[in-house]
Amino acid sequence: MISELAITEVLSAVARRKREGELKPELANRIRDAVLADADSGSFARLHLDPAVHRVAERLLLATDSVHLRTLDALHLALAFSGAATHVLTFDRRMREAALQSGLNVIDL
Repeated sequence: MISELAITEVLSAVARRKREGELKPELANRIRDAVLADADSGSFARLHLDPAVHRVAERLLLATDSVHLRTLDALHLALAFSGAATHVLTFDRRMREAALQSGLNVIDL
C-alpha cells in the first residue's frame, strides 16, 4: 500500500538531502522518477486522504498522551488503518512508538 502523502514525504527527504549537498540534482531526479514509476506500476494499492481518514487521524491525535504524535504521522497511521495494514515502515522513532501503541507492527528502516 502507498499514499500520495507517503510519496510526498519521501521526495521531501530526497529534496532535503539535495539541498544539503548529499545528493546531486541528477540523482535526486532519478530517485523521484523511480519512486513515481513504482507508485504508478500497479504493484501497490493506493490509499486516499478522504474525510474519514482525517477523522481517524484526529482521534489518534486526541487519544495519544504518552507519544508526541505529529499531524503527518497521525495521517499516515490513519491511512494504514484505512487499508487494513498490519505493518508500517518508518525511519522515525516517534512514528514507530505511535504505530506500536496503535497496534501496528513496525518495520524499521
